[in-house]
Amino acid sequence: MAAGLLALAAWSLGGLWALAGPPVPTLSQRAQPWSRQALGSDRIDTIGSSGCALTAVTMVASAYGYSTNPAQMNQWLTAHGGYIENDLLLWRQATAVTQGSIRWQWLHVPGMVSQLRTDDQDIEDLPPISLVEAQLDAGRLVVAEVRLYGGMHFVVITGHRADILYINDPWFGDRTTLQTRYGSYRQAVHSAQVYYRS
Repeated sequence: MAAGLLALAAWSLGGLWALAGPPVPTLSQRAQPWSRQALGSDRIDTIGSSGCALTAVTMVASAYGYSTNPAQMNQWLTAHGGYIENDLLLWRQATAVTQGSIRWQWLHVPGMVSQLRTDDQDIEDLPPISLVEAQLDAGRLVVAEVRLYGGMHFVVITGHRADILYINDPWFGDRTTLQTRYGSYRQAVHSAQVYYRS
């Protein structure tokens, strides 16, 4: 009994340490009722097939107290210039729905000149893991670009314990660690950006 209580206490403390930022709801891009909704103005792609970035920013907005879901966020972004080329998310515009209560910034490699196209989704700009962990420790949330089945994918990094990064994955609609599903940070992450409450 005592051993069980000790293990429970250790797990609880570990969970608190891992989740320094706000609690992040787990959403799946493939959930009903939004999975079959067209992504942006695209005639082929849907939230279910290609809405990982949309679902990731929806989780972030919800974590910071903005009540929304992927369908509502998608409709707002479609009506307010939130996509380019039909369905490529403009990261900064995704925060406009909150009327300034959430801010966005790209996490760049230290010493590297900032990218001119800040909304380019695939720029291979990998900051060190220490920079990501510092953002998490400050209560901010990080959206990271990874590869899923060889294609571009986005997950929300919600916290860390040492160098283990905890993620919410919109494709699977679950919580796990980056390392368990995608491998080491340097192997898995291609770029990262941060969202925070203003």
